[in-house]
Amino acid sequence: MKKAKLPIFLGALSIIVASIAFADNDDGQRDDDWRYKDLYELKQLHEAFHKAVSHGGTDAAAKAKAVEELLALWTDDGTLITGGVTYTGKGTPNTASCDAGALTLCDFYEHHAGGLVLGHNWVSLTPIFTEAINLLDRHNAEIYFQCIYFDVANKDVLKSNVTFGLPRTPARAVKVNGHWLFSYAESGPIAPPTLDVY
Repeated sequence: MKKAKLPIFLGALSIIVASIAFADNDDGQRDDDWRYKDLYELKQLHEAFHKAVSHGGTDAAAKAKAVEELLALWTDDGTLITGGVTYTGKGTPNTASCDAGALTLCDFYEHHAGGLVLGHNWVSLTPIFTEAINLLDRHNAEIYFQCIYFDVANKDVLKSNVTFGLPRTPARAVKVNGHWLFSYAESGPIAPPTLDVY
């Protein structure tokens, strides 16, 4: 009888110890739900970008709204490199920090972004198979996607295809006060993806 109690006792003890160790594990390996939530929120950030730039040049009010929405997707010290020019810091619309040549994100969106040029009624889409998101930890991620711009006022003619992040240098996003924001991106032209349909 005593021999049977010892293995049962040791078995029960090992289950209890393992349960306590598992319950105290806060490194994210026990519960990956945060990963799914963060991936979802990063996809929402990506979607918000396309929503903001689409139809942003139809008139002055649409452009002003688009610039505000785009700036809200970036950290205060965000950096965008495109066309060999570096734009750093958000800037504020209707201030000198948004003037042409200020080299802020506001300057870029106000004066250089093709989809926001007044008179352009462009829509930005992304083939989902070009999207890549890599969670580095709970506060840092890499993100890459393509933006294909179509001119909806001109029979959906393809106007531009650019990347947000480069294939070997993905953009970065950080979580600030519980919200994912872009913090760094290099952008450049790329050939539109092809999809053969039979």
